[in-house]
Order: sequence, then C-alpha cells, then structure tokens
Amino acid sequence: MSKSIFPKYTINSIARAVNILELFSHDRPILGISEIARELSLQKSAVYRIVQTLVQSGILEKQDRKYKLGFKLYKLGILAQNESELIECSLPHLEKLTSETGETSNLVVLEGSKAMYVAQKTSDRLIRMFTKIGAKVPPHCCGAGKILLSDMSDDEVEEVIDQNGLAAYTQNTISDKQLLFQELEKVRVNGYAVDNEEREQGVLCIAAPIKNASGRVIASISLSWPKFRFSQEITDELILLVKNEGNEISIKMGYKSGIK
Repeated sequence: MSKSIFPKYTINSIARAVNILELFSHDRPILGISEIARELSLQKSAVYRIVQTLVQSGILEKQDRKYKLGFKLYKLGILAQNESELIECSLPHLEKLTSETGETSNLVVLEGSKAMYVAQKTSDRLIRMFTKIGAKVPPHCCGAGKILLSDMSDDEVEEVIDQNGLAAYTQNTISDKQLLFQELEKVRVNGYAVDNEEREQGVLCIAAPIKNASGRVIASISLSWPKFRFSQEITDELILLVKNEGNEISIKMGYKSGIK
C-alpha cells in the first residue's frame, strides 16, 4: 500500500484546540465554554484549559464571559494568504475566467480528505454560484474534488473514501466506489472533470488541474453556473477556457508540458 496521506499520530490537546477554532464562523463569531463543550462533547474543564492557553497566546480573545478569534490568528491568516504563491498566481486567472464567462470561478485544494475552497471570483449576475472561502466538501461530489482525486493512487482514493464515505447529495452523485474509479479514469484521460448536479441540484461545474514543477496536481480551478444557462455549445467552449487557465497557472507554478 502507498504511503498514507493522513497522519497516523496526533496530539489530542492540539487536535482539540483546532476543533475549537473551527467552531467559530461568520454566523457564530463569539462562543462560550459551555457551547464549545456541548458542540465537541468535551468536559467543560478540558475546554477551559485549552481556551485559556489559546487566549494567552493571542489566538483567542476574551469578550465578557465568552471568546472570539484573536488578532494574532487574523495576522497569521493574512500572512498565509499573502504568501501563498498558488493563490497569488491563480487570482488573475480566476478574474479572467469570470470576466470572460460571467460565471463564478474557484480555486480548490485538498485539505486532509476534503476539497477546500481557498479563492473565488464571484459572478456579477443576479443568479450566481457562491461557496464560502474555507468551505470543505467531500471530493467525490464536485468537479474540483474529482480533479484532486484523479492524481491519487487507488490506495489513496480508497483512504479518502474510508474517511468521507460516498454520500449521495443528489440523484446524480456518484455513490458507488467502482463508478467513481471509472469516473476518475475518464478525468485523467480528458484532462478535466464535470459536476453534473452531483453536489447541488441545478448547479453545473467544470474543473481542470493545476500542476507543479514535478507534474503533480496541487489544486484545481473550476467554473460553476446554474443549469438553466446550460447549452452543449457553451459547455464545450467553457471546458477549453477552464483547461487553458489551469494550464497557465501550472506554468507559473513551474510545470512544463510533457512532465507526467
């Protein structure tokens, strides 16, 4: 079996601290000890110790009797985004793709066993697609995720399936393992992936790979649009546009045509 893409060993206190941080969102910017303990099924005393450590380090800040994300975490987030060569290289191409098509474009990477949206250029149209930056979805149900899976060995794909399952989000979701492997082989041959209402009813998506200097897929670029604007002629044109932008980003990341 190939080397696992997931860590075999974790430090529980650090893992719990990360879980606590991931509870904060735009909808829940402030949380109390009891809420955190209830959400994570942890003892309040354990949550309190971790939260106090995060407060002392500046990762969390206390507000009345509750807590919010600290400024240090904000600075680290900005630093990570600003110094990310991939995002920096990709943003002009997302803007170009959205400008040329009028639809929403996305940059997606593999985070653990999930496909995570790290950058996006949203369409200006009244009815448009939108996915929150940082959102994570199982890779089997979206075009961008299938691109990421297509660069893995069968053993690695099996491990992702073990982590996520193959839940059916719509009647079009590929929820059978063998069908997924067949789909991934088609993605490898074609050089792009499609999401035909597989994650959300009425939403279509095309995705293409972004490769690094060694020829490995490090991300995917995708374009999403509502089905009512669909036509085969338009879709064929979009495939070429998405693949081209993915190739342009790949070249910036050091990829040279012909590298496998």
